[in-house]
Amino acid sequence: MKKILMSMFLFIFLLIPAVCLASPAIKYDKQHFDPARGIYYLEGNVSVTVGQRVISADKAQVEMYAIEVHAQGDIHLQQDDIDFYGDTVDVYGSSKTAEVNGNLSFTQGNIAITADSGTFNWGTKNAVFIGNVQATTPNGTLKADKIVYNIRTHEIKN
Repeated sequence: MKKILMSMFLFIFLLIPAVCLASPAIKYDKQHFDPARGIYYLEGNVSVTVGQRVISADKAQVEMYAIEVHAQGDIHLQQDDIDFYGDTVDVYGSSKTAEVNGNLSFTQGNIAITADSGTFNWGTKNAVFIGNVQATTPNGTLKADKIVYNIRTHEIKN
């Protein structure tokens, strides 16, 4: 019995630093944490920083075990020189994607794109915009139902 307890203690002791290193930096006005599910419920001036990505919103749920962020209300997703704005965002760390819905606005340098919704994959560097898409580039304005934009090459692929 003593060996089992000691093994469990050692396992938990070694696991804590690994979990802490992977944790995002979180700021908020008000929070509730559900330790059984590993979910933070955050409200007011929410800011979640994971690596170089910063997600700001009115409220958010951060799922620590799943490495997911679900935010609502005046969201802003920023990474390097990229800005995504929208009504909601769902970020899935395991698939390296962010899904922005409602009043989407995207900018990178002199490229501006608006749409109903969009996704961004930071592995492939592709942003896909869907519904009432309007892209403004140095070469003019493009309207479409769907646009794929590569943030690395600054090119619209259709």
